[in-house]
Amino acid sequence: MVQNLNELNKNGRIIGKANYVFTPEIASSIGSIHGSLFDQNESVVMGRDYHNDSRMLKRGYTSGMMSTGVNLLNLSDCTYPLLQFTIRRFGASGGAYFSGGHLYSEDVGIHFVDAGGIELSISEIQKIIKSYNSYPKNIRRVDPNEIGQITAIPQTQDIYIKSLQQFVDKKKIKKQNLKIVVDCSYGPTGKITPLLVNEIGVEVIALNTHYRQRHVSPVPSINTIRNTADIVKASNSHFGVCFDVDGSRMLVIDENGLEISFEDLLMLFVMYDERIQNSKSNTIITTPQISKVAKDFIEESGFPIKEVDNNPGEISRQIREERACFAAADTLKFYFPQFAPFSDGNFILLKILEIMTLQDDLLSSLTRGFPKGKKINKTVSVQPEVIDNIHNRLREVTEENGFKYYDIINVLKVIDNDFTITIKAALYRNAILLSAESEDINNAKKAIDIFSNIISKI
Repeated sequence: MVQNLNELNKNGRIIGKANYVFTPEIASSIGSIHGSLFDQNESVVMGRDYHNDSRMLKRGYTSGMMSTGVNLLNLSDCTYPLLQFTIRRFGASGGAYFSGGHLYSEDVGIHFVDAGGIELSISEIQKIIKSYNSYPKNIRRVDPNEIGQITAIPQTQDIYIKSLQQFVDKKKIKKQNLKIVVDCSYGPTGKITPLLVNEIGVEVIALNTHYRQRHVSPVPSINTIRNTADIVKASNSHFGVCFDVDGSRMLVIDENGLEISFEDLLMLFVMYDERIQNSKSNTIITTPQISKVAKDFIEESGFPIKEVDNNPGEISRQIREERACFAAADTLKFYFPQFAPFSDGNFILLKILEIMTLQDDLLSSLTRGFPKGKKINKTVSVQPEVIDNIHNRLREVTEENGFKYYDIINVLKVIDNDFTITIKAALYRNAILLSAESEDINNAKKAIDIFSNIISKI
């Protein structure tokens, strides 16, 4: 039994392997602590991804929350952005979402959300951890006839889909006769995205919309990404996307079956989104780690920039404080404040469809002219038998060698004082692609040498 919840604290979130360190008993205690932060009879929204470990821990949390007299609105399996949307739509006091997202691999993490649909800050999570460590002090228990109620709200999904559609011109998009491939990564986007896209007149080839028991490899994996890219090309689709399990972000593949980088997507939105272009007096929020070429592009486009550390909920809070017109984090998350102060993969998808429609052009053409920066690149071959679980292995060796990284689905972005390097599995060969940049070209070369040596030992 975990005595100190800091053991599960990873970068300001409570994350752990279900039944090993993150048990149902811990989840119930967390529910009691979280519930005691609200007044009795307030309403809290809860949801989860498809995985059984997320379901089990959510049910433990539910019993603890109900014991404090707080009412629960239950979305069951849903995307994280749908939960955030629901909190705002129903005027709930907060929420909690359980997911084994791409970053967590075999673990389950909890997202705690406030009344604005924004994730709680590190300091607020520390209060929950501190209360757990002094459990059961500061816990409110109510009489049996005052125990919180639990209510299912399945109609919310339809409201969410209709709300998303209001932000794009459906008639114009329908006339383009677009076709896309969507990998739902065995997650709840499978219940939403095909319906959403179909209703705005876009033909969709939907993959992995069903539930699948958790596998050791994170999804989307290199193999599911390769499969999506192959189907995009074979079906002559306009592009493809691979969602993260929780639906908050996605990887984009152009009509040629090639990944579009985070920087190119960022510049695509800044250049072609009409609402952003009409808001040049407003700030764009970014993280300090995004490339210099992307920052220069934003500033040269006439926008002031504010850099914010990518801690839980911090970008969302800064969007409100600065009244920002757009925000981007180099974990492939994009924030469009006209819809919500959080990243929503489905809204990002709609924005790409809208831009392609208004520009009447393909993604490869729209992104081809963007500046790429000065980088040192190298390809390192790996054995075919390790490619299936390569993302996990890359994360392990990066951590073992003391480097900090950001998970960008098929990419690890490693940040050092002297350089930044991205590490990704190649889509069309058994190899790892390295791309390093630095103000000093020698530091970029040094980074390539360091990681070439690390990867050669996998």
